[in-house]
Amino acid sequence: MKSALELAMQKVNARQERAPVASLTEAQRREIGELRKQYEAKIAEKEIMMQAEIRRTVRERPPQEAAVKFIELQTQFQESKKALQAELESKVAALRDAS
Repeated sequence: MKSALELAMQKVNARQERAPVASLTEAQRREIGELRKQYEAKIAEKEIMMQAEIRRTVRERPPQEAAVKFIELQTQFQESKKALQAELESKVAALRDAS
């Protein structure tokens, strides 16, 4: 009998054999790198804006309202971050498929 690890390794190896790996050109690598930098900057900008809004909320609202707003802002930021990351991965996948 094979261990669970051995079975898992067999599955991974089988998947790797079925999916050919396309090598990227240097231009594609640069473009993917630029896309990643752009999206990292967008995410950082959103985070800075969220932190500024949290600071403003803490100054202007009572603690209980500020706490609720804090959670709301964090949730919005996480959703925006996930959307930007999905958009980035979609663009990277399109670049890889173009090869």
